[in-house]
Amino acid sequence: MTRLRHDIDFLTTVALLASVVVTAVTGVIADLWDLNDFWYHTVAGYAMGVFAAAHVWLNRERLIGYARFRWRSLRDPRPASNPVPRPRRPSEDVEPVGWSATFARAAVSRRALFGLTLGGVAGVALGRGLRPAPPIDAGSDVGVIYHQWSKPGIIDALGSVAHWGQPVELYKRYPGAPLVELPTPDLEGGPSTATAIAGRRSTRDYVPTPMSSAELSRLLFLTSGIAADKHGNARRTAPSSGALYPIEVYAVVHRVDGIEPGVYHYAYREHALEQVRAGDFRTLVVEQGISQEFLGECGVVLFLTMIMQRMRPKYQDRSYRYGLLEAGHLGENAYLAATSMGLGACGVGAFMDDAINEMLGVDGIEEAAVYMLAAGHIA
Repeated sequence: MTRLRHDIDFLTTVALLASVVVTAVTGVIADLWDLNDFWYHTVAGYAMGVFAAAHVWLNRERLIGYARFRWRSLRDPRPASNPVPRPRRPSEDVEPVGWSATFARAAVSRRALFGLTLGGVAGVALGRGLRPAPPIDAGSDVGVIYHQWSKPGIIDALGSVAHWGQPVELYKRYPGAPLVELPTPDLEGGPSTATAIAGRRSTRDYVPTPMSSAELSRLLFLTSGIAADKHGNARRTAPSSGALYPIEVYAVVHRVDGIEPGVYHYAYREHALEQVRAGDFRTLVVEQGISQEFLGECGVVLFLTMIMQRMRPKYQDRSYRYGLLEAGHLGENAYLAATSMGLGACGVGAFMDDAINEMLGVDGIEEAAVYMLAAGHIA
């Protein structure tokens, strides 16, 4: 029985250590990727608590005994007895202990191990807190390299001799794809612009009430619809460098009345949806969105992709900068459009690129997903 108890205690300790490691790792991932709904971290935390409680229970006798010993020591700090030492015999002389043996004894004690660990953690925390952050060398961060590389210079103002390819069409089409017409967007009603901006929040709790096609129509139009001049290079609701519009919008429909679940491309000129793939993609979106469950509970998830070549012939190195800026413009438009209708919205930048690109049917090189936004009814 004693051996079985020791085995259980050992396994509980190992499980506790493993859960601590998993909790720490998932916590770092959640912090670095700004994940507010990372259930792996939550489950690991609960598991750590359970194993910690089990560990305390299995070792309760030792803990109680130690507490009693410390209590007695505090109440009566004098030694229990003070016997008179007897003369030591020659055979009982103890050889002097060298420094290596003393260090070995101290190193293996629990108290010494705890002290070393605590001192090391405190030293690292103190060192990181007192010294300034080291400068980032250009070779250690791809973003820094790109930022420096894409700064404009004299040669850029005069024009570069480098060939950046031919312009591509401003409107992507899916010939032969089933076309779902959207109702004319109703722009009446809703709070003022100032009220919508002040009330905008990232919402991660949705109810299963389906969105209407009218709500989806208004959401897409205000996000990036054509607002003026429907002939030639029409202007849209979001600003774009050189009016080149490298951002395409895909709607993954979960719950929208009158529209079959699936992946759709937003056709700007027709203000309609081109069906890319039919089916329920909630599980895939959640999995590739780093297990953020609200991505499968909302009514629709908008995916913003960037067609790289739309801006390269004009803006060359800086085209990627401008494309990301434009994705941000569309994202804020989507937030405010959802808020104006009493809907919730939440932008997400943490997702598994390759799987999302495959779901949308883009190659991830010439066109790639850069942003995703959930929208739907809230309680």
